[in-house]
This record gives sequence, structure tokens and C-alpha cells, in this order.
Amino acid sequence: MDNQSLVELCVKITGAFEGGVPAYDTLTGNFDGMGMSAGVLQWNAGNGTLQNLLIRIAATLGWDKMQSFFVSDIHKFALLNPTQAVQWCVEHYLAEGSTTLAPDAKQRWQNLLNTPESIAAQIAFATDTTLSWATTTAAKYCPDTPTSTRAIAFFFDLVTQEGGMGNAKGKVLPLGHGVVPSVTDALNFAQQKDLKTAGMWEIALQNDPLAERLLYYAYHRSLLSESQYVWDTFSRRGSIGCKVGIVHGSLVNFQSILD
Repeated sequence: MDNQSLVELCVKITGAFEGGVPAYDTLTGNFDGMGMSAGVLQWNAGNGTLQNLLIRIAATLGWDKMQSFFVSDIHKFALLNPTQAVQWCVEHYLAEGSTTLAPDAKQRWQNLLNTPESIAAQIAFATDTTLSWATTTAAKYCPDTPTSTRAIAFFFDLVTQEGGMGNAKGKVLPLGHGVVPSVTDALNFAQQKDLKTAGMWEIALQNDPLAERLLYYAYHRSLLSESQYVWDTFSRRGSIGCKVGIVHGSLVNFQSILD
């Protein structure tokens, strides 16, 4: 599978939990204090990734051509630090007194984001960052199936949502070649939370060592979350690992698109 197809598959899986699949021209406003977010992986001004995306697009499209999409100085925006960039978004792209993008600004951004140069830059940026981490981590944590799209999608979702296999509370260590983990605690916890999901997972685990391994990782990584989010994170990643489940009350089924 080429990088674009793999990025789009992973985004489709992650998007299934968010009420829709992000597109290359997806835009959101300042609801999270990040100024604005754009593109298939929602790069934002507040952490500087949106500025990095613009620089990548300009490498092929050129700043003069990029400026033709905007009224404000897009090159200047791309060189701002995160704090300055958030304020720039408030002043130039958001509707007055609102956290949403102004209609004209939204259309201008979408026109840029849908150019072939922008799409290529987004794929390359996602490949170099999130997808690279996911594939490397999948090979480390799933050495028996290092190129599995299911494992890659699992870790892609994890890094997008939670940053990795550890946090200040601890870290989930990788299992070695051929190790069969115990998922008894994971299933017992699932049964306490949602019998239907637990039943689906029990069936999915039959003769599927990768499902066992990913469910083990999903459960132990969820235990590092704040208590109110443990089931949310576990049900989400467990459903990727087992290719089926119920998340936030909705059935997800990835059996036709994951290996």
C-alpha cells in the first residue's frame, strides 16, 4: 500500500470515531485555543504545525501563487511563532467575536488546501510525522506482523489522540516475538462496561493473535488515562484491534478494510 493510501486508511479509521472522516480541506476554528486547524490531520497554528504545512506547500507551489489565494500576507503568517499565529488567525480568519472561520476566509483556505501541491504536501507531512511514528511503533510492538495495516492504524490513532504508549503515569512496554498476552483482565473490564462489545471482542479474538496483542496494548494504555476516559480510550483502540466494537454508543466495523 502506498503512503497516500495508508494515510487515508488511517485517517478513515480515526475519523470513524469523530463523526466523519477529515478531508484534505477540513477546517476548524479556534474552539481549542489553537487559532485554527487545517488539513487531513488538522495541523494548527497554536503548535506551529499549520505554519510548517504552509512552508511545505510553498516549496512546490511558491509563495506568489499561494498569496493569490489570500488577502492577508500568508508568507508572514507562516513565519509567525505559535502565540503570534493564534492572534493572527483571530484577526484575519475568524468571524468577528466568534471561534469559527469567516465564510470568505474558509473558502480561501479550502481553495488552497485542495490544490494538488497542498494535497501532496499534506501526504508527505503526515508520512514524515504521524505515519512514520505509527509504522515504527507497529514494528516494535508487533514484531510478528510489523507491516499490518491494523497495527499501523492502531498506533496512528494512538499517537493522534494520546501521543504515544506512555505518559507521566507510566509506559506500556512492547511484547516480544511470539508472546501471547493474557487479555483476561481486558475482557473482564469490557464486560463490566458493555456486554455487547465484550461479546464481539471474544469472537474476534478467536484464532487472531494480533487482535489479542492489540487488545492487550489497548487495555494497558487506557489505564494510564484519567479515570473518566479509560473506557473511552479502551473501547476505541480495542475496536481497532478486534476490527469491531461499540464506541460512544455507535457500532464500528473495520473488518472489510483492515487485515
